[in-house]
Amino acid sequence: MKNTSKALWAKGDKQGAVKALVAAIEQAPELLDNYLELAAYLNALQDTEQAEKLLLSALVHFPDNQDLRYSLGTTYYAAGDYTKALDQFQQLTAARLENDKLYMLASTYYAQQDYSHALAFALTAQQNEPQRDDVNLLVGDLFLAIGDFNHATTYYTQVLARTPKSAAANFKVGLARLAQGAPSEAYFEQAKKLDTAYFEREKHRLSDIERYLKAQQK
Repeated sequence: MKNTSKALWAKGDKQGAVKALVAAIEQAPELLDNYLELAAYLNALQDTEQAEKLLLSALVHFPDNQDLRYSLGTTYYAAGDYTKALDQFQQLTAARLENDKLYMLASTYYAQQDYSHALAFALTAQQNEPQRDDVNLLVGDLFLAIGDFNHATTYYTQVLARTPKSAAANFKVGLARLAQGAPSEAYFEQAKKLDTAYFEREKHRLSDIERYLKAQQK
């Protein structure tokens, strides 16, 4: 049934995949992976309310399972309920989840604009896994948020060196360079070429940087 749900999801029949997993859980409620996969699908569909209900019911059957708790934390994060998200992440103790925990703690504090706490967790995660691109991008975002554009450029550039076809890395290097008054247009053009939807979604940040620079000139 799990393979069936993945095949349905891959074909674009997302509701069919959800129904297949619901049926699988009803038939074999002791199989943990089905809960985790269904929660991931529900979150992808932005149905965080149903994902939360599913995971809370699963935790009744598997009260000590760290993967369920992590999934619940990411569900609360996706729903914008950051207090509940932090509570779930702070309960994680499994060593294999340590860096994911640090990343999500940093992301949650970042979403609350608590940059000092976010940076502490993000830098620890980066020291543990210096080649992890999502962590380096987050560290860069945090330095950008506090106006440390030189450090932001450093972390963004590390990602760009490893993944030159990353729209996010190109765009963010461009942002940091723009903030420093360095040539940046080529990075934005490359980001737009690589992923137009991403560029359109994020281009408002150019105006944020430009407003910042104007404010600094006053």
